[in-house]
Amino acid sequence: MTDIHVPPPPADPRPDGLPATRPRKSPGQPRIPALAPLPALTALALLAAACAGSPALAAGYFGSGLSFAGEPVPLSQPEVYESMDQELLLISEAKARVFLALRRMPRTLPSVEAALRAQGVPDDFKYLPLTLTGLDPLYRSGPRRGIWRLNESEAGSMGLAVNKSIDERLDPVKSSEAAAVRLKSLYGLWGSWTAALAAFLDGPSLSAAAAESGGERDYYRLYVPDALDKAVCQVLAGKILFADPSVYGYRPSRAWPRLAGSRSVLAEGGNMRELARRHGVDYKTFRDMNPHVLADSVPPGATVYVP
Repeated sequence: MTDIHVPPPPADPRPDGLPATRPRKSPGQPRIPALAPLPALTALALLAAACAGSPALAAGYFGSGLSFAGEPVPLSQPEVYESMDQELLLISEAKARVFLALRRMPRTLPSVEAALRAQGVPDDFKYLPLTLTGLDPLYRSGPRRGIWRLNESEAGSMGLAVNKSIDERLDPVKSSEAAAVRLKSLYGLWGSWTAALAAFLDGPSLSAAAAESGGERDYYRLYVPDALDKAVCQVLAGKILFADPSVYGYRPSRAWPRLAGSRSVLAEGGNMRELARRHGVDYKTFRDMNPHVLADSVPPGATVYVP
């Protein structure tokens, strides 16, 4: 799946604790990032590398390096390394969150991968919903809902219906198709997949940061809000963890069965109970297959999934 290889995280927490947010450092202010013990390097070698400001510090913990959608992550920058170090430690210890995501993967991830592939969007973008929402179609955080954590305005601009009867943010297939189209468009605008990721997560903040910098397009050279930087680093950390969960002690567990069904567009709409009877499935199962349908009746032109 990926060429990244990283050793397991340390068993003991960092002695100085984890900061709540990423501290901002000016380019001229050196900082030695905190590192887990590395068996391949002696303490003397680590000290020498630190004193020389060597990127070997970053390479030791993250294997041969890290990239997203083919674009290198500059781990030699201390503030980037520290953010990645923090988010990888946090997600690797979020056991319930990781196990739930792993159990949902067979059910939802194929639809996400197919949608990205159809638009020519790099496969690495699957780590956005996998990491930030755990592929939970009922995910909710403030105004954001669904596996792609969209608010109503974003969903509307992407052609997804959000009303009292239907909320297509909760449809993993249709929302993934819309997200892939948006990501491809953002890449065309920014010329970078990393910037497209940041723009998808918080477009206004990224645009403001670019404007303040005089038009800079390299995400890692932009001064962005901590919340956006944290979300980007969470996705990158998710790529490391979910590429090989066993490295972090997550063994294969029972996966939740996929709710097999085919997509059907209802030209005339219909009552959900009647539709369930018509397709020979009990009402609860039919509702579970269609979490995006909020009302008892499906409006004309709506999409449902049937056995």
